[in-house]
Amino acid sequence: MSSENNKASVRADQLVSRGLTDEKIITEIIRNETPVPKKLPAELYDKMNYMCRRKMDRIVRFDIEYDFIPDMDVFKTVLICLIESAPVLHSKFVDNHINPYWKVADYHIDDVLIVKETSDLQLSADEFLLQDIPVKSNVQIKIGLFICNGKSRLCFAFNHMCMDGGGLKSFLADMVSSYDSYIKDGNISVFHSGKTRAYDCVYNDMNEEDRKAAKKLFSNVSAKDNHSLPFSATEKSDKKILVRKKIVADIFEPARLKAKEYGATANDLIAAAYIRAVYDIIGCPETERMGISSAIDLRRYIKNPENIGYTNHTTFTPCVVESKGKTMADTLKAVAASTAEVKKDKFMGLYGIPLLKLGFSTMVYAQAEFITSLFYNVANLSISNVGAIKPQILSLGNNVPSCVWVAGAAKEKPCAAVNVLSYNGDLMISTCVRCNENDRIMLEKFFDKIEENLKLL
Repeated sequence: MSSENNKASVRADQLVSRGLTDEKIITEIIRNETPVPKKLPAELYDKMNYMCRRKMDRIVRFDIEYDFIPDMDVFKTVLICLIESAPVLHSKFVDNHINPYWKVADYHIDDVLIVKETSDLQLSADEFLLQDIPVKSNVQIKIGLFICNGKSRLCFAFNHMCMDGGGLKSFLADMVSSYDSYIKDGNISVFHSGKTRAYDCVYNDMNEEDRKAAKKLFSNVSAKDNHSLPFSATEKSDKKILVRKKIVADIFEPARLKAKEYGATANDLIAAAYIRAVYDIIGCPETERMGISSAIDLRRYIKNPENIGYTNHTTFTPCVVESKGKTMADTLKAVAASTAEVKKDKFMGLYGIPLLKLGFSTMVYAQAEFITSLFYNVANLSISNVGAIKPQILSLGNNVPSCVWVAGAAKEKPCAAVNVLSYNGDLMISTCVRCNENDRIMLEKFFDKIEENLKLL
């Protein structure tokens, strides 16, 4: 047997051992993929998210509700192809304190996917989503499919070191297209091709002058705000809690359309409602200045984001108002003015990244983490907006979701990072915090205040 044939045979056996049974797909993977390395570099954002492990659990959460049950054989085949296409998702993070890296690991699809009949979809989903995924686990993504009376909840929990919300959207798009393609003609076209996960591809499509300027933006720009929600003191008994709220389209959509009349975006609207809710719930003087951080996706600088791997390209920009304002419209105008000023900068969101790169590339990791953590702060008040999710984007075999949720990493008090998306006109709000039941009640009231402020517009 030739060396090439032997390699192909070994690879085929490996794919079978991981749960792949379709011989045609196995052949296509071997024919089209580039060799999978044994080690992967820990990219800049991988290290940054690892550095934040004492302030959050690093797990991103996504939850899709369907009124049907996916075909299990098809779904498992698709997931194996996706996991194989992104080796970082089946790797262990090795912190050697000098130059951390990912060690590609063996796995079986059952390590990733669990399928369970349940009498309570919501309870099963929340329990699954609140799990930890150790960095030394052989897989960095867990998927749960919970079934009840012909309905299902498809839940994703994954290590934020591997990818952000934008990476997840790419993963989900590939999942849906592969599922539909496999049902239609038995084909899946997602194979490992060595796509980059590096942070610096955000500079690749810039002209030379802008690229040089962007790589010199060492100073970070932040909201620099000390306000926080009125959490109780931290206790050993605190546990991770996921708080959700749906603001129906009958409330959110009229507010969004009204905001457009003021030249404000949906993100401005949500930020304004959030800021007013903070004023309301902490009772600070309405004349006080308040700032929050708002997430932006740096893929905006990449002309063909489909050519990069599942990775992180998220950063935060400040949104500041000088006072609460007498009305919701006042707050909205102030927010829109603040974000408009930020958007004037063609390097929006790129500040501080060169400093992170400098720290992590010129020192051994243990030193870089210690020094970087001294000036890197997780904002107490922040919003991460995934944006509008169209039903067809997550439609499996023409079965559109009935509901979609997203939640970020479980933060430590007093951080109140809120994740939002809109689906079918509804606004879905969530947060995940390590806290107690009194804090949960406070967060639910906070979300109610956000809804009230949307109604005010």
